[in-house]
Amino acid sequence: MSGPATAAFSFAPLGALRLALVVAREAHRVHGEYQEVFEDLNARASALQSAQHDAKMARQAHLTATRLQAERLLAQCQRLRNFAQDCGHLDEDLAMGAGPGATALPTSVDAAAWETSVLALQQESQRLYALVEQAVAANKRNEASQSSADEPVALDDVLQIYMAQRALRQELQPAQAAACQQLVSRILGRLDLDHGEAVPRELEELGLAVALAPSMERAEALAVDLRRRVQQQRERRRQSRADVQQAQNLLEAMGDDAPANVRALLEQVICLGLPLLAETLAIAQQAQAGIERLHQQAQDAVAAEVLEQSLRDLGYDVQGVENTLFVDGGTTHFQRQGWDDYFVRLRVNRQDKTLNFNVVRRRGAQESAERKRLDTLAEDRWCAEFPRLQETLSARGIRLQVQRLLGAGELPVQVVDPDSVPYLRRTQEQRFDQISSTNARSA
Repeated sequence: MSGPATAAFSFAPLGALRLALVVAREAHRVHGEYQEVFEDLNARASALQSAQHDAKMARQAHLTATRLQAERLLAQCQRLRNFAQDCGHLDEDLAMGAGPGATALPTSVDAAAWETSVLALQQESQRLYALVEQAVAANKRNEASQSSADEPVALDDVLQIYMAQRALRQELQPAQAAACQQLVSRILGRLDLDHGEAVPRELEELGLAVALAPSMERAEALAVDLRRRVQQQRERRRQSRADVQQAQNLLEAMGDDAPANVRALLEQVICLGLPLLAETLAIAQQAQAGIERLHQQAQDAVAAEVLEQSLRDLGYDVQGVENTLFVDGGTTHFQRQGWDDYFVRLRVNRQDKTLNFNVVRRRGAQESAERKRLDTLAEDRWCAEFPRLQETLSARGIRLQVQRLLGAGELPVQVVDPDSVPYLRRTQEQRFDQISSTNARSA
């Protein structure tokens, strides 16, 4: 047996509530079972959400891969320029024909701009390689250079370029070449690089200095600085990955509601490898807080609609539930046909996040032992129906945790003034209109 009940409420995420409302209305429209309609619409919604997520991740992955390719080509072009200079080409020869996209990389997250840069850098790489190939072919004094020219793939390898340049310099001892190569290879091998990522420019230049050192003593001295910078790169990479994860989390939390400027800033971190600056983080967190407030308001409004639709689906006549019921708190009433003067009053306490249900009776009937018996029967009836309402709401994203439950008759059923209850007042007005209409027809 049950009298007044108090239950704490909590909501499923906004998307789940919206889906529940759509399912409930569609099931009502087609006279179908809620669970069957839910399984159908949920499968469609999940497939759409998965496709959108996959498309977003594919776009970011493509942009990241294109950026890495562009950076790798830019580094290759710089190596080829240095090599060409050692082969005797003048600066004007190297600059001639270089397009605007072959010397600087884009700074935006526009994939088309990066693709254009890759094309320009590929053309520049081919042009520079042709210059190097001509110079090496004409230089018969160095077989190692000739070997590199015969195998263009080797020119894309940092160490091969280093050794080819070293071989061009007659003052360097050939016997030390292997030792220098192993030294540079061992140190640069500790770099924390993503697949296809180019060696950072400053490290590549320092690695070249080690490779071209006139003696092993000088090479070892330069290698100390190279090791230190490699360690710094590894630390920066750890921070970069943490920044990328935080940026991805922020974007996921904001979803499609992320402002375009905030999305662009975070995608620069994710796709372009830029650091997550404190200013960028503050802007993103401020945007996320605003979105969360809007989501909370929408969640409260949708929950009110879910509540009303659920009551109607269970066969109750419901006083119109305001969208602000879970925002401002308030009261609504519902009853089933045949309850006559009895109905359930539902009061929302927003501050405590609780719902209070209790059976009330319209004032007018004379108090008697029979009336008390009917009061108890009304509470018992509501007690039998409350678990079904609780189960229905839980399935639709409104979870109720009962905190207080009194037995039927522990407290007297509250008696209310019909004029203070919009639902009852409207019912009385409808009855009055019906009586007036009947009298008018009779006259």
